[in-house]
Amino acid sequence: MRKRMRKRLVLAFLPIAVSAGTVACEGESSVVAPELEDQAILAAMEATIQDEFKAELIYQNVLNDFGSVRPFVNIINAEVRHSEALARLFEARGLPVPRSQWSPEQIPGFSSIPEACGAGVVAEIENVEIYDRYVDLPLPLDVRTVFESNRRASIENHLPAFERCS
Repeated sequence: MRKRMRKRLVLAFLPIAVSAGTVACEGESSVVAPELEDQAILAAMEATIQDEFKAELIYQNVLNDFGSVRPFVNIINAEVRHSEALARLFEARGLPVPRSQWSPEQIPGFSSIPEACGAGVVAEIENVEIYDRYVDLPLPLDVRTVFESNRRASIENHLPAFERCS
């Protein structure tokens, strides 16, 4: 908890220090020139990784309830790859990878596979909408590449698979 609060404080005040152009360093001033990510980009990375974590948990719960059923058994592996790709973006910036804010208690159960597939349709549509919110940001190339790849997989692969089984 303390670590998260400290990170938020640093992220809140860092742009102020950078815009001033100097930071106190052992009693002296020095120019700060590190590459800093825009807060909106960091928020986008956080929102997208949390949505991937949520999808992983939904699909894992379906597998726990119904066994290794398709398309969940295939798509959960893709969701893990999506969250891992997003995690690498945090790591590349020297930032801690956020932990999932989701718990099994927050995820509904389903009475049938078609019902679960219907929830998969909704989850994938929401996933695309989340990525769409950030398309107009000045995203660094690596972030844009991961966002577009994850979004495309949801539209072209996951959504049609869930639509077929719902």
